Amino acid sequence: MDAPALGKTLRTLRKERGLSQQALAARAALSRNFLAQIERGESRPTVATLARIAAALGTSVAELLGESLPTLPSSDTVPVPFVADRIAAGPPLFVADHIDRYEQFPYAMLRTLGVNPRQAILVRLGNDQDSMADTIPPGATVLIDRTPVRDVTPRGIYAVREEVGGEIGCTVKRLVLDTTARVLILLSDNPAHLPRALRLKTGQPLSDIVIGRVVWWVPPLPSHRP
Repeated sequence: MDAPALGKTLRTLRKERGLSQQALAARAALSRNFLAQIERGESRPTVATLARIAAALGTSVAELLGESLPTLPSSDTVPVPFVADRIAAGPPLFVADHIDRYEQFPYAMLRTLGVNPRQAILVRLGNDQDSMADTIPPGATVLIDRTPVRDVTPRGIYAVREEVGGEIGCTVKRLVLDTTARVLILLSDNPAHLPRALRLKTGQPLSDIVIGRVVWWVPPLPSHRP
């Protein structure tokens, strides 16, 4: 792929994710001017830089270079990264460096759920996460679709970056967005947890707070004690 084609693909992927050049540059630890040069086809980045940009976009170097995933038979599985909840709240590069393991997940199920395999991640919630206990129990493993969220629905459940025990962690919530006031309201199914409101800064994308949609979950295995 030549530099202009790479720049066009990068610009398309960035806009699909609702990111400004400045936001993507910050995520990839690059200067905005350098990123703009790449998008204009004036600079061809190294493989290492491409990897950083791909991680910041939540995609692969192959997609940046215009390669598509092969069509897999419905019986096949794809590797999905598995991380702890606090890791999932970190920047894409941090998450990529702290993957605990990969779990083989049915490709057919991902298709049914409408999840691009490149955007799928499995997250184990902490045992102290009971804000959605009436629906998703503490310690559950959730499958998150990390495709950048531009809008929310009241029936949906989302993974969000929220302060937990003095640290930024990944929690699951229902969301209501007041687009006029740019306020995101975090709701819990557990009545012991009161709603919280977070104000979005001017120009701040929703994806800065919302990690993705929770599309599937499984409760923790029961512990067997003698």
